[in-house]
Amino acid sequence: MNRTIIGTDIVGFGHDRRRDAGTQAYLRDRMYGVLTDAFKITGLPWADCRFEDRGDGVLIITPPDVDPAEAMDPLAHHLAALLRHPNRLANPISRLRLRVAVHSGRVHEDAFGVHGDAVVHLARLLDAAAFKDAIEDAGADLGLLVSAALFREATAASIMVNPAAYREIAVTNKETRTVAHLWLPG
Repeated sequence: MNRTIIGTDIVGFGHDRRRDAGTQAYLRDRMYGVLTDAFKITGLPWADCRFEDRGDGVLIITPPDVDPAEAMDPLAHHLAALLRHPNRLANPISRLRLRVAVHSGRVHEDAFGVHGDAVVHLARLLDAAAFKDAIEDAGADLGLLVSAALFREATAASIMVNPAAYREIAVTNKETRTVAHLWLPG
């Protein structure tokens, strides 16, 4: 069954040795709080989603009736706004920065979690060096990367997505060689 898949990753979670277990717990708590609030503001059904914690991020599978376009511009704007104020007051160790990737496709579920080509593709986008470099170069609190297939579908069918707010980037990660569409706060 086709589902909207959202992956998040806390930028630099384990990179700085000063981010001890307490700081990591604080960042995880903030990440979940920001995501919960942004989903609610956007109108996405947080309570009906499936979650798989990744330690420094989370994989979110929405119910089948969710319009994937809602997980693009609308969600990104709300995430950016919710990160902006607290991060202005944060030091570099406690500053929460997120990479978010969005894809849509067939998701298979079993007793251990979710799997399938769409889940693997999302993981490759989220962990792509080009995505990591783009958010670092911009110094942004948030970067949203949308798969090419979802971008084509959403821009053709939804007025909620502003194609001009995205730029295309080449993604190479393991077996994946594709383009994706990057949104950064303006």
